[in-house]
Amino acid sequence: MNTDNMQIDEDEIDIKEIFRTLYRYKTMIALMVFVFGLVSSYYAHFKPNVYQASATVEVGLDQRSYGSQDVLAMAMDSGTMNADTEMDIIKSRFLTEKALKEVDFSHRYYTTRRFKEIELYKASPFQVGMLKGYGISFDLFPVDDKSYRLVVEGSEDREGNLWSYDETLPYSQEIITEHFHLNVVKTKEPQDEAYRFVVIDPESLGSFVQGGVSVGQKSKYSTMLEISYADNVALRAQEFANALAEAYIEQNIEKKTQEATRTLDFVDKQLKTITENLKSSAIKLEEFKKTSNTVSLSVKAENIIRQMSEYETKLSEITIQQELLDKLYTQVQSGEDLESIALAGLDKEGSALTGIIKELQAAILEKKILREDYTEMSSKVIKVNKTIAQLKKVMVDTIKNLRESIKEQKVLLEDSVATQQKLLNTLPADERMFGQLQRKFVVNEKIYSYLLEKRSETAIIKASTVSKNRIIDKALYPGFPIKPKRKLIVLVGLILGLILGIALAFLREFLDDRIKEEEDVTKVTEVPMLGLIPHMKESHDTVEVFVSPKSALAESFRNIRTNLQFMAREKNAHVIAITSTIAGEGKTTTSINLGGIMSMADKKTVILNLDMRKPTLHQKFGLQNTQGMSTLLSGHTALEEVIQSTVYENLDIITSGPVPPNPSELIQSPLMETVLERLREEYDVIILDTPPIGLVTDARTLMHFADTSIYLLRADYSKKGFLNSIEKLSKEEISGLGILLNDVKTARNGYGYGYGYGYGYYEEDKH
Repeated sequence: MNTDNMQIDEDEIDIKEIFRTLYRYKTMIALMVFVFGLVSSYYAHFKPNVYQASATVEVGLDQRSYGSQDVLAMAMDSGTMNADTEMDIIKSRFLTEKALKEVDFSHRYYTTRRFKEIELYKASPFQVGMLKGYGISFDLFPVDDKSYRLVVEGSEDREGNLWSYDETLPYSQEIITEHFHLNVVKTKEPQDEAYRFVVIDPESLGSFVQGGVSVGQKSKYSTMLEISYADNVALRAQEFANALAEAYIEQNIEKKTQEATRTLDFVDKQLKTITENLKSSAIKLEEFKKTSNTVSLSVKAENIIRQMSEYETKLSEITIQQELLDKLYTQVQSGEDLESIALAGLDKEGSALTGIIKELQAAILEKKILREDYTEMSSKVIKVNKTIAQLKKVMVDTIKNLRESIKEQKVLLEDSVATQQKLLNTLPADERMFGQLQRKFVVNEKIYSYLLEKRSETAIIKASTVSKNRIIDKALYPGFPIKPKRKLIVLVGLILGLILGIALAFLREFLDDRIKEEEDVTKVTEVPMLGLIPHMKESHDTVEVFVSPKSALAESFRNIRTNLQFMAREKNAHVIAITSTIAGEGKTTTSINLGGIMSMADKKTVILNLDMRKPTLHQKFGLQNTQGMSTLLSGHTALEEVIQSTVYENLDIITSGPVPPNPSELIQSPLMETVLERLREEYDVIILDTPPIGLVTDARTLMHFADTSIYLLRADYSKKGFLNSIEKLSKEEISGLGILLNDVKTARNGYGYGYGYGYGYYEEDKH
């Protein structure tokens, strides 16, 4: 139980110490909070606003089966989309540059309002056209309605030479110099005294603007994408977000119509050839009818011609597909335009390639996106390159197999045509010739009809092509900036200031080895505390206890007097030695105030100034110092001659006298002990104001003569290491050793000075 109570007490002491430290350095902490708050406020005020506008698009993801037999559907199918791919497309440099054509990012117009530079964008009172001088900062000062002043200060050219420009010019005039070529056109009356403008090279805008684009899904499995753009100008953020959404829809349509256009080009080329063949065969058939008077064929001839026409029509279709496969094979082998491969004209053969093409195009697109951020040697790019190479190999092998299959079909059809040709040759000559001409006409007519049908289908698809993606919500004008969060910045600044202030406070406390309060002493040594002396305002008064007898200071000395009474010997005279470690700890001031409080109790008191190296006691009482302890101990004067009375009753003084060359020898002489014995006979209290014990050994000798030895420490001045000297003294045969802590700040002790005073009963006298 006792152990637990001790632990609780220790915890309470630690908490009190924390709060004491914070209170001790409260001014520094408040200053740090103020400085950080001021800096963060400055930063928050001058940091440009960032606005974000967002447009929402719906992505129509493809769900087609690879087994489709529709030629044009396969020709128009460019690969299955997914949300991640579409987000990468939207963030691509290609789409950004496309949207940049609709929004002006190159012209930047600025002015200063409320000590802050803001961008005007379309609110600028003038427009600038530039052919040369990109990236140069120009200052423009309106002069009057027709002219302005153009200034360039300290700009650097490509050779590193500095140049400047300062001219007053009329609006709308072409300005051609060695460094720039521009024209400034006034659009409305300027409202500000000064402007600044910079024109950025449009070629370098892509990567600059791309960094502000962000795309995200509305939810994990949603096909709704939110396209956002952040910019310092709210209107430009809105315009670019909408332009990017429009560009995304347009590129999707362009991609689809581009493939349909290729299909139409191929069909038109075939139609041109078939049309000529059809006309030629029709003319020949009519001429033969006129010359041979043959109008129709026999049933046998019609059957032969019909079979041959069917075989030759199929043979023509296969030949077209063979040409397409050859062309596709060449394109894959060359590796050019693989992302735009179309399967126009391929029927069943195309279905075997559709899936491979989709995967290949997806891999090529992924590589393009990766190359924007990674080099060819990147592991991700190398992995995609391997995938592309494997898909190309699979595609080449598939095309080879399809070509072999078509060759076999072609051989079979050619054999069938040859067989029918033999049967045709058995017919009469006129009937045979008529059949051949009619067969060619029918074949050309069927192929022509087939191509016309395909052309119509493709033209309809091209004309009616719409994107599967659509804009759901256009970007609205952002009324409030998303950044900077000024209140948060200031709050963070204040918190950082507070944290740093507290950290510095504890660091200073850790590095500060000065004694500050009673606990710093009692935690280190078991030498008893005689009392605490409160902080004393600087005063030229001799004895403060006489001047303010009702003050807390006087009461603290009364408390010390009471404690000393318990330490006094039974004999009447009480010799008290007062020492300290170094000078400046208040040893002399304590001696005279202690002497004063003793005399107030009707105790005849004498104070001996034994600090003969640096005497100050006589100055406090305004006494002469021509003779004193030095002349007494050296045998030049008698005891009665050196005792000087003061204006205060029961209080006498023996000054130090002239500074001797050997004060230590004088103090250690037998005469010192004799003097003390004689003083014991005359006085009740004898106070020895000794030299600092940390500097000379005189004090240690005198402490052996004393009944009570007071070791004086001064708060916020004496080092904690001084307590080691006290510990060493406590092990010597020194009577009544006690510690007195001087100059203690009242606020440090919530219970007065720890000895029953300081509750407000005693007040400083008004004097």
